[in-house]
Amino acid sequence: MPVLILVAALITGVLIWLLRAHYTVKQLKEIDQDTKGLQRKAKSAFENIIGTPLQRVNDVRLAAVILMIQIVRTGSPVTASEKTRIFEFMENPLEIQTISATFERAWRYTEERRPFSLVADPLLPLLREKLTIEERMHLVDMLTKVASAHSAPSELQREALVRLKRRLSAGKPELAASRTGNFG
Repeated sequence: MPVLILVAALITGVLIWLLRAHYTVKQLKEIDQDTKGLQRKAKSAFENIIGTPLQRVNDVRLAAVILMIQIVRTGSPVTASEKTRIFEFMENPLEIQTISATFERAWRYTEERRPFSLVADPLLPLLREKLTIEERMHLVDMLTKVASAHSAPSELQREALVRLKRRLSAGKPELAASRTGNFG
């Protein structure tokens, strides 16, 4: 009989402990959910002050290498033929002197299977400011050749390149109406 009481007390203690742990986890999740907006605002304010690493890139040639690497890392791991094509473009027309060091530096800005637009969008202001329209289209052409170095570009890569081309060629949006009341 004392053994049964001891087992019942042990089971009751474990159940109480599990219920308290569950309640604590539930409360922590609610607190985390309640502060999500504050967490996003804090991150956004921090990034507004110093920018993301990609927004701090100020070399157009490095930006081009980053985009070439990311376009192939978007779909699959980088193959030897894709890497060779990137090195060829780094040598000519980009004329980069320290090819391997620049490649390693650019590699750190990329991430496997990351959407291409998440890398390209922060670099767009730099590319628009420093490149002519002709150079922008040449960049898109280089990216297309890198994406097709191993095999035909995937649907994801083609869509990313079309989006980049559209966003690079787009100028500043013009308003149909001015603030002076001219609506025509």
